[in-house]
Amino acid sequence: MSALASHGFPIRADIAARLTDTWEAFGRPGTWYTAEERLGFAELARSVRSGLEVEVNDAASAVVVRIAGRPATTTRSWVDEMVEALAEEQYVELMGISARVVMGDTFLRLLGLEPMPFPEPQAGQPSRIRVEPRPKKVRSWIAVGPTLVPPFTQVLVPDENAITYPLIETLYMTGHDMQDPNFRRGDLHRTQIELVASTLSYGNECFY
Repeated sequence: MSALASHGFPIRADIAARLTDTWEAFGRPGTWYTAEERLGFAELARSVRSGLEVEVNDAASAVVVRIAGRPATTTRSWVDEMVEALAEEQYVELMGISARVVMGDTFLRLLGLEPMPFPEPQAGQPSRIRVEPRPKKVRSWIAVGPTLVPPFTQVLVPDENAITYPLIETLYMTGHDMQDPNFRRGDLHRTQIELVASTLSYGNECFY
């Protein structure tokens, strides 16, 4: 975590710890991709988010490039096309990798810091564990959990969801905190947090 330790900005300890855990996970075998493949996708997500020209030569790289670089252009027909080429589980793992790279790199960039280096790949094969019974689509483009809310968007790949959602909670707020209209995080009131979040979402043309 030299990128966080080498400057004087007071980053919360839980954010530093969560980013460390998130980055280490890129170097471990996933559910459907090896550590080497996951790191390759993470590097691709970083490159396209940085505005670099990248080569798209298969469906997996197309998913990473779209989600990391042009998420607002995602359509249901495109998702259907990618799922047909890859399968839903693989799409979900790629979605998680891409989103976490964007979250972590953006956080550091806004502090004027260089992105964290990715770890070395660990040996091992993907677990290839399928979720049974299989979740269903709930007014959604991919199968999700019992309801269409963020904690369940990656339930097809539980290990991926277990990495992504805690990062979201650390950078934003927990599900429990969301129930409190007067929640405060440091000097920010819930209304201020939501204003920042909605402004950022609007600027990135997010839809949900």
